[in-house]
Order: sequence, then C-alpha cells, then structure tokens
Amino acid sequence: MPVWLDTDHKGDPLGHIFSLMHVSVDCKYRLRNTFRCRSLAMHVALSILPKFAPLRQLRGWMRFCLILNSPDRNPHQNIRVRRSRGTVDLDPGSYVEWNVLLFRDYEGEEKRLFCQLAESRGRAGLVLDVGANVGMHSLTFGEHFDRVFAFEPNPVVYERLVRNVETGSDGNITTFNIGLSDRDDILLFYQPTHANQGTGTFDPSFKVDGAREVCLPVRIGDEILREQGLAARVDAVKIDVQGFEPQVLSGLRQSLQASRPLIWFEVSDSTIARFSDYGGLSSVIPFPFTLFRFHTRLVAGLVYRTDLVPCGINEPLVNADYVVVPTD
Repeated sequence: MPVWLDTDHKGDPLGHIFSLMHVSVDCKYRLRNTFRCRSLAMHVALSILPKFAPLRQLRGWMRFCLILNSPDRNPHQNIRVRRSRGTVDLDPGSYVEWNVLLFRDYEGEEKRLFCQLAESRGRAGLVLDVGANVGMHSLTFGEHFDRVFAFEPNPVVYERLVRNVETGSDGNITTFNIGLSDRDDILLFYQPTHANQGTGTFDPSFKVDGAREVCLPVRIGDEILREQGLAARVDAVKIDVQGFEPQVLSGLRQSLQASRPLIWFEVSDSTIARFSDYGGLSSVIPFPFTLFRFHTRLVAGLVYRTDLVPCGINEPLVNADYVVVPTD
C-alpha cells in the first residue's frame, strides 16, 4: 500500500501538488528527478500541457506549469503554431510566447473584453497597439478591428513581430519599428536579456537587471497619424510600454481629442507618481471619460475570473490595467 503525502508542504509546491493528486512518496521522487531533466521537461510542457489549456484559470495551475517548465530555462527556438488566420512562430524561451504555446493565448480575457467593448460601441476601425511586442495583441485586434497600427521600438522583438504579422494576419496590420513619445528624439532604451522581452522600456526606473542599453528613436504619435491621414480616425488605443505611458499619451493628445478613442493602458509606479488619481489622468486625456479597471478575482476559491469594473472619481490609481471609455 503506498504512503500518501500530507498536505503541509510549505516551500515544496511540487510535493503539495502531488499530494493533492494522491501520488505516492516513491513516485514523487521519481517524478521530481525526471523533471530535473531539461529536455524532457520541455517535451512535457510543449506536448502535453497545451491539451489542458482550459485549466489556465484554475488556481495554482500557472505555478504548476512553471515548476514543470519555465521559459527562463528553455532554449530559444521557433515553434510554428497554426492560428485562425495563418501561422505564427513562437519561442518557448520568451515569456509571452510561452504563454501562448501552453495556454493558447496571453491576456486572453482582457483582449476579449476590450474587443467586445469596442465592437459594442461601434469603435472597431483603427486600433493602435503601442508596445506591440511579438504581436499577440495585434493579431487578436486584427480579427476584430479593420486596421491595426503596431508600434515596437525593440529591434530584437520587432523582427519577430513582423514575421508573425506576415504569416498570421490578413494583411490589415501595419508595423512601425519606433517608439512613441511626446517629442521626436533618440532615447536610451533598456533592452532585457531574460525571457520576458516585454519588459523593455525607455523609463530608467523600469530598468531590469542585466538589461542592455541601446539608443532607439521615438516620435510624436500625432505626427505619425497625420502622415498617415488618420489623426481623427482612431477608434481604440492599447498602451503597454513599462512606465512610459504618460509620454505616449501626451504625444497623442491631438489625435485623442479629435477621435475620443477607447484607451487600454497599464498603470505603473511611474504613472501613479505623475497622475495619482482620476483627476490627474485627465491632464493627458483631453475628453470626458469613465475609467474602468481590469479586475481578476478568485471565484469559489478555485477559478480566476477577469472583469472590467468601474472606478470612482476619487479612487486612487493602483498598479493594474485600465480602460478609458469616452463619455457620450
């Protein structure tokens, strides 16, 4: 008769998982030794775990997957995956792409809510994806919006963005290898060297350990849209630029005023230091609006669910993703 594990495994999450699965002690140690084998862990993660992608919202599932296989430990390689409108090449050594490989999407619930909101308000024409990374948001936007402008300054990431757009979209996504700011300039960019390439930034307070320092161009967003003849035709904007959101919004001020788009943006410590609350945010959003926040909660202690919840006028900003909805 096997010896069952108890459920008190502080500091031993893998043991806790196996105890919940009623795995014997001997089996636990055999499996633990197996998981130390990097190549087999890769095989398990990429061949088996995607079959359980719906469990992504289950409490503890992400941690379990990271124990089996972390993108920081994976070799960089291209794995071609079929999507509804073509194929994309995904790197299991990149955090965002690892998520897509294992769970079929990245920030899927947030994208679904944002696209539904845009479509329900008849704002599904042009969307700006500022900080596009390898294009996972842009590709989804391309299925719901008529046109997508994807901006990514990091040349390492931009190369993958272009390839994914070429093979995974219907040709309605235009890419720009440039950053957006409140002035045309050449700025120091902190290029990450670890798995999460999405942490690259122009904001020195967001610099991650080991980041390379490279000089990259930035431009005023309004000027680019004027050159494209689209300054007054922006329906939605998504901004994820690691603390540089205030500069991006300032550089888009004229287009925002003319178009009054939906705006999905990330609030970080840098943003809070500059705006702190709803009223401060009004200084860079030149139209009346209602503010919503993506809120992820645990349902019945088991499953995570993400909703868009309204924010009060006097409610302080926190580190989270927000959506600005223009007031009719």
